[in-house]
Amino acid sequence: MNGNLPERERTSRITFKKILGSLALASLICSLLVLGLLLRKPSIPDVEAAPAATQSFTDKVARLTLAHEQHIPSEIRLTEAEINSQIKDGLRAHPPPAGEAAIKGATVRFEGDKLVTVLAMNVKGRDIYITVGGHLNFADRAIKLVPSEVHIGSLPVPVSWMESKIDLHMELPEGITGMRVENGELVVEAD
Repeated sequence: MNGNLPERERTSRITFKKILGSLALASLICSLLVLGLLLRKPSIPDVEAAPAATQSFTDKVARLTLAHEQHIPSEIRLTEAEINSQIKDGLRAHPPPAGEAAIKGATVRFEGDKLVTVLAMNVKGRDIYITVGGHLNFADRAIKLVPSEVHIGSLPVPVSWMESKIDLHMELPEGITGMRVENGELVVEAD
């Protein structure tokens, strides 16, 4: 049948098939690259988590509570190690329920006045890492992380795609009057 087609039309069909094949190959390579970036573990700096840091966290919170009860304005400064030790202890004491997606771990880092958290999750047997970085917004006894960057694995994701899915906020106890990241520490103020 191809023998009946003019030479120009046969050449056009061969060229079209080559272009289509090249596009299919490029699409496959891009898909594999995106999948690899999604599943890639981000570089997470080691953050110390130790019993001494857990005790330090507990002592600082107790001092803040006592000052509040005595109506003395005060503040505490929490380090990455203290917060990460508390997170690790909390996950150990209250493991997430089994299901399709479970949080395996979390790490908090402070970069200047920015907070960066890396959540390690297991989704259907695969480890997925979600990194959210942003600034803390304190209002009405609640703290919220306002994201400025989001990564799934090593793949940057537009914040606008994830804003409705990321709700990292927490109600705070009575007496907390402020919270911010400053010089690589979490500053908590109470009245």
